[in-house]
Amino acid sequence: MSVVPLVPFARHGRYLEQSYATVWALRADPEDLMHKATGWLLREAGKADAARLERFLLERGTRLPRTTIRYAIERFPPGKRKRILTATR
Repeated sequence: MSVVPLVPFARHGRYLEQSYATVWALRADPEDLMHKATGWLLREAGKADAARLERFLLERGTRLPRTTIRYAIERFPPGKRKRILTATR
C-alpha cells in the first residue's frame, strides 16, 4: 500500500527521492506482490528520468529482487534490459 500512492507522482517526476527510498526500504520484503509493486514504482519513475533509474539499478540492483528489476526495466530497449539483468545478477 505504501508504494501505490507514489506511482502517479513518480510518473511525472515528483517525489522521486521518496520513491527510490521506499523501494530501497522495502527490498527485503518477502512478498512477491511487493516486489512487483516496487518494480512498477521504479518503472514509472524511469519514465521521468530513465538515466537515474538505470544508475540506481546498476548501483544497487544486486540487492534488489529479480521481479523488481524485471518490472522496472520493461520499457527499456532490449539491449539495455539484457545489460542490466546481467549486471545485477
